[in-house]
This record gives sequence, structure tokens and C-alpha cells, in this order.
Amino acid sequence: WYQLSAEQGDSNAQYYLGTLYEEGLGVEQNYELAVDWYRKSAEQGNVDAQFVLGGCYCLGDGVEQDYSKAFKWYQLSAEQGDSDAQYYLGFLYKKGLGIEQNYELAVDWYRKSAEQGNADAQCCLGACYCLGDGVEQDDFMAFRWYQLSAEQGNSNAQYLLGNYYRSGQCVDQDYSAAFKWYQLSAEQGNSDAQYYLGLLYGEGAGIEQNLELAVYWYLKSAEQGNAEAQCSLGDCYRLGYGVEQDYSTAFKWYRLSAEQGNPAAQYYLGLLYENGAGVEQNLELAVDWYRKS
Repeated sequence: WYQLSAEQGDSNAQYYLGTLYEEGLGVEQNYELAVDWYRKSAEQGNVDAQFVLGGCYCLGDGVEQDYSKAFKWYQLSAEQGDSDAQYYLGFLYKKGLGIEQNYELAVDWYRKSAEQGNADAQCCLGACYCLGDGVEQDDFMAFRWYQLSAEQGNSNAQYLLGNYYRSGQCVDQDYSAAFKWYQLSAEQGNSDAQYYLGLLYGEGAGIEQNLELAVYWYLKSAEQGNAEAQCSLGDCYRLGYGVEQDYSTAFKWYRLSAEQGNPAAQYYLGLLYENGAGVEQNLELAVDWYRKS
């Protein structure tokens, strides 16, 4: 039915036929044909097709990646009020992709999207206020937009809101609230939130101290490459906090963190080399890592 209707020029049918080809539903998956039908629909002004076509050009799905064309289609969709297109248009302005970088216009489009309730745009608008990008720096406005985004489940906003409560910036310091937001973010896989959740468990801040759970969350974060978590996990294995003491495993995690430039990890890596703990003693390498630190 979609095929017949699409061939007769129905823009909605063209859009849905494109989605079927893109997702391989009822037809063999074919990104190029998906793009063809999205384009037919978008050229008739279909707001959803314009947005999706912008995404195809942004990611290079079914077409050669082209940020200028992505910008064109996102703009057409955004001007019709599509909040996702408005968000991505703001992103392209912020990064200078396909258009000259313009923080003020990035903020304008983020705001249009955010005011429609787009959680990603709310988080990015919060970041603009936090950094003073395209708008006067304002931590309270940053907090406001992060909170709106976090309440909708945006993991990055949840992590950043946790930082506000942990540090007491813009709000009364509240480790329990920090724990709540870090946990929500960490459970979505945010490595920074996982690290700080481990930190709160390790310190017993906002939650009863639990070294085993501290190690659990440090490991989740460390396995994603978080240098702070890798260093903290090294500390746990070196000291036997929440795990059986194991200098070899401590060495492993310190080295991963040290190679990312973490100065504390570089120091402890030097210490392990100096003492021959978990690794063959090597005073030259000890000095090298001490110097780096």
C-alpha cells in the first residue's frame, strides 16, 4: 500500500516507505532507496522526512556524508517546528559543521527546541549557560536547564546535576541528592557518573559506605576508559579496599590511567616499579613515571 501511494506522490507514504527500507521491515534493507524516498517526501515539505534526510547526510547513511546538506534539511524541518531538527541545527551551529560556527545561533535553536521539551536541547542549552557560549554565563540558568533535562532522563544532565549537588554550587550541598542523580545517570552507562557513584560509596557520602559497591562502580567506569576510575580502582587493589589486595591488578589499572596522563596514577605506577610490587622492580621506569607525574 505504501509503495502504491508513494508512487502516486503521497508524501507521508513516501516517508514511511523510506523508513521501511531503512529498517528492513517487509523489504530488504536498502539505505540508498530509503534516502531516495525520504528525498521525494522531503521535497514536498514533509517535516519528518526533512529531519530524517538531514540525519542521513549527517551520518553518511545511504549517501556520502555532507554536513552542508544535513544543515539544509535540518533547517527546513526546524523552521516547521520540529524540535529534534532544531536541536541538531543548534548542534551544527555550535560545532561549525556545514555552516560557519555561530554560538549565538546555536543558543537560539537550542532554546527553540528546549522550550518544546527536548531533553537533549535542554542539556546543551544548560552547557551554553555554564560555559558562557553564545550567552552570558549564568550558573543558575545552567542548573535550571540541566534539571529540566535530567528529569526527562538525560544521562549527561543527570550527571551534571549530581555535580551541582555534590559541590553545593547554586544549591545547598546535598550528597543524598548527588547520589540520586549519579545513580540514575550511572545506570544508563555514563562513565563519569559511575566514577562519582563509586566515590560516594567509598566515602559513605549520601549513602552508607560500601567498599564493594565502590569497586563495582569504579570497574564499570574504568572499563569504559575513565582515567579517574582506573586510578581509583588501582587504589582499591593496592590497599585491599573492597577487594582482595592484588598489586598486579593494581599495576594494570594504574598503567591504563597513567597512560592517559593521570598524575596520581603515574606516581603510584612509579611506586610499584620502585618497590617491585605487582611488577618486576625497575628503578629507571620508576623515575620515568615519577617525572611524568
